[in-house]
Amino acid sequence: MTAPASEWQIVSPSRDKLGESVLWHPREQALYWIDFYGPTVHRRDPVTGQQRDWIIAGHESIGSLVFCADGSLLVALENGVYHFDQKTGELTLFGDPNQGRAAIAYNDAKVDRQGRYWVGTLDAKEQLPRGIFYCARSGGDWRLGDSGFVVSNGPTFSPKGDRLYFSDSMGGRILVYALDPETGRLGIASEFHRFAAGEGFPDGLTVDSAGRIWCALYGGGKVVRFDPDGSRIEEISLPVPNVTSCCLGGPGLKTLYVTTGQTADKPPTDLGGALFARDVATPGLPEPLFRPIES
Repeated sequence: MTAPASEWQIVSPSRDKLGESVLWHPREQALYWIDFYGPTVHRRDPVTGQQRDWIIAGHESIGSLVFCADGSLLVALENGVYHFDQKTGELTLFGDPNQGRAAIAYNDAKVDRQGRYWVGTLDAKEQLPRGIFYCARSGGDWRLGDSGFVVSNGPTFSPKGDRLYFSDSMGGRILVYALDPETGRLGIASEFHRFAAGEGFPDGLTVDSAGRIWCALYGGGKVVRFDPDGSRIEEISLPVPNVTSCCLGGPGLKTLYVTTGQTADKPPTDLGGALFARDVATPGLPEPLFRPIES
């Protein structure tokens, strides 16, 4: 089923160079997202319309954010993962499993149902399979999830927390892993869905309460929804090509929020970089909070 693009609403005045990592905060009832190249963190209250923006001074990029149980954020910057205190603007290094490897940047991240932190890296030139997917329970406890990706994206988790979905963007495919909820160990990856050439690159993912998977297609101008068996059941076009990330939030978790990126040589009417929203029938799940275990 294909839905029209006309039902989308733009819900923020921001126009990001590359909007990403949109998440609904379950405690604050507010929306967070980033501009990769800002590098900027946005927070918006959809009820009041109030928005706050934090520019991360002294850094080149921000790949993602997640929520922590103590109220702070974990932000993945170009040279490591940091705790970010929204009240003070202070950054504190959490860890750098990349260990300073040149021309590698941190990218998408999520927290699983058990409170573990997962983050991927990418090759800065988007050419070589140098990206690694990591998992952490503390700043001193980093584990290898998988490796060999040009660009790591996604990830998201099944409602029970026993499956992990991951976007191998340059490979044009979504992977799925069995995930041991107790240990966080991943099984061998299998291909969940492969997109046709020219259809776009799979980017951010989210899962709804029925276990169906939403995928943003960068360069494809749409979001696509899948059944847990990999069957494509719905796609919704957007009025921009570079669709980057998605989440379910708002009242009842029934608003689909989607970030986008600008296009090269954009015309005056280009909407790239806008934050879009529309209502959907199936609600999402509350976003898990990172709960570190002292190592």
